[in-house]
Formats: sequence, structure tokens, C-alpha cells
Amino acid sequence: MEIKTKSKRKAVLDQLNAAHAEFHKLLDSLSEQDFQRQSLNPGWTNGEILAHMTFGFIIINVLLPMARLWGRLPRASSKPFAWLLNLFTSLFNWFNALGARGQGKVFTHQRIGKIYDRAYFSLLKKINSIKDDEWDRGMYYPTKWDANFDEFMTLEKLFHYPVTHFNFHLTQIAH
Repeated sequence: MEIKTKSKRKAVLDQLNAAHAEFHKLLDSLSEQDFQRQSLNPGWTNGEILAHMTFGFIIINVLLPMARLWGRLPRASSKPFAWLLNLFTSLFNWFNALGARGQGKVFTHQRIGKIYDRAYFSLLKKINSIKDDEWDRGMYYPTKWDANFDEFMTLEKLFHYPVTHFNFHLTQIAH
């Protein structure tokens, strides 16, 4: 079990490290004007997309304690919670779009790299706190909120999520 756990941890760390390098390479390639430019995602600027991508890393820091708690309970116990959250998909989508626009103003070109790094380093620290028997624990998620959510996500999948989300939005940056 220890070898399997080490390979899961290593795979997650490798993905996060690659995304970290890609994020800073992208950020360094954008001028202030590029940051404010309309992205390939209608209604969002490049800066708003980068803020949204960064938030994908931040949110894992928020979701992790909840996933660890649900992971200690019977597997089906989180299913009603996910079902309830799916009922509020329209409201979530509205807040998600509004949040990216607001974050795009707060997570400026000068600040976003530091904000991203704080979330990234926090995730690295949290990965090292995961016990061997926790990696396959998890909870049900509201799949209508994000196509990158699986119905049931283990802690391992949860740590892969911000990179999947990052890669999905990476193609929306206009150069």
C-alpha cells in the first residue's frame, strides 16, 4: 500500500508542479494589455480567466476538509448533499461568473502570481498531510456545477481537479 500511495502522491505533485511552471510561463508572457484583453471565452478577459484558473486551486483548499470529513462517513452519506447542490446550479453559475469578474479586478497582473503561489504551496503542504488510507476516500459532488467533477471524487481525484480545470481554461487565453 505504501508504494501505491507514494505513486499517487508523486503523480499529484508532478501535475501540480507542471501546472505551476505553466501558469508562471503564461503569466510572464502576458503584458498588462494582454492581461486586460478579451479572452477566447466570451465575456471574460484574459485576467478574469487567469483569476478563475487560480480559484480552481484555491477552492481545493476549501473543499479538502469537507472531503476528508465525508470520507470518514459511509460513502453514500454525501450523495444527498451533492443532489441538493445540483438544484442550485443556476445560482452557482451566476456567482461563478460574477466571482471571476470580481477576482479579475482584485487578482491584478501584479498580484495574481503571488495569490496563485500561496494556493499552490498550501496544496503541497496539504498533500503531505494525507494519510495513506485517505487517498481513496472521498465524497459525491454536484456534477452540474463543473464538467470536470466526477460524481464521486476521491481525495486523489480532488487534487487532480485544479490541474484539469487549469488545462481546460488554458486554451481560452488570447495572445
